[in-house]
Amino acid sequence: MGLEKYKGFSRDAKLLVIFSFTSWLVNSIISFIFPFYLRSLGYGFSDLGKLFSTETFFNALLLLISGRVSDRIGHKKALLLSTFLVFLSRAIQVSTIEFELFMIASAILGFSSALGWPSLSALLSEEVSDEKRDYIFSLSFAVGTIGGALGMFFAGILPDLVDSANPYRKTMLIALIGISAQIFILSLVRVVKEEKISKRLKLERGTLIKILKFSVPSALIGLGAGVTIPYMQLYFNVRFGTSLASIGSLFAIQQLVMGVGMFSMPIFAERYGSVKTIVGFNGTATGLIITLPFSPSFSIAALIYTIRTILMNIVNPLWDSFMLGFFKSEERATAIALRSFAWTVTFGVGNYIGGQIFEYSLSMPFFITGTLYALSMLSFWFFFRKYERG
Repeated sequence: MGLEKYKGFSRDAKLLVIFSFTSWLVNSIISFIFPFYLRSLGYGFSDLGKLFSTETFFNALLLLISGRVSDRIGHKKALLLSTFLVFLSRAIQVSTIEFELFMIASAILGFSSALGWPSLSALLSEEVSDEKRDYIFSLSFAVGTIGGALGMFFAGILPDLVDSANPYRKTMLIALIGISAQIFILSLVRVVKEEKISKRLKLERGTLIKILKFSVPSALIGLGAGVTIPYMQLYFNVRFGTSLASIGSLFAIQQLVMGVGMFSMPIFAERYGSVKTIVGFNGTATGLIITLPFSPSFSIAALIYTIRTILMNIVNPLWDSFMLGFFKSEERATAIALRSFAWTVTFGVGNYIGGQIFEYSLSMPFFITGTLYALSMLSFWFFFRKYERG
């Protein structure tokens, strides 16, 4: 039922899906390894919090205009620029031990993220009809998430396989090759349709109100996620003494299951409606995150965290697809960018708060995250319960 709609995508759409796969693969390897790399250099939770919050601050700063920039220079060019900046920032990270240079790399990485996601979303949305938008977003997310699963797996085992004084740095260096592959893939994308998009955009009051309605629940999720999610690798290691390989395998399994599960999300949306599907999955995940600190062992904590992560993130394609249905073509990159701005600002604040709280408590951050997730779902239901497409 509905699976036939995954067929017939254009050449450019397929290339963008491949780009998503390589992007998630590389980012998962580096993001997983980076906290351990910093810790090997003598840095702690609070230092990580400063770097994470710096990245999200500069991400948020550019998100205010990145949608307009992307529309102005072209979505493909913006995505290429974003990918080059990712390469530059990661190259700095693997070539230094100085905290000041790590801060500069975080700032560059923040800028790259601000350009990348709105541009990719706009490109994907222009490649398909409204009827198939759920499916191309689900395919891109699913394939990307599977790539992320492979990245987590490789990140867990590569440090034990490479011969180096600092295996974490060597692993990150290997991952840089994947970023070069992303640039090559994007060079093959023709993307004729984006030339039809108006270069002028006037955000009317009604458009801004719609963006605000999507931004409120996103901001609450961003704040809650920022408090806990970036620190989960170290949390498992510090609390349970879990090995890097075991943590990597855990993250890989949940990413793989989530990626496969994303193919079914459009079918859920057609049967039950996008709003009910999002609220149902995210609401269940909210309850699970609060129970995680009570886990007596790594195996139980791993099971809870895996289910929570899958339920929380498996509906991400529906979030974006549902939102883009409210906006015209020339508004979409800007709408995604401004909503992402709301998420990113609060995620950055959460990064800093989480880094400070984890220094003193391994339980409190999860209660804060659960409360904020619950408020997010309440606000999303309040704003959009009347707009079901299912």
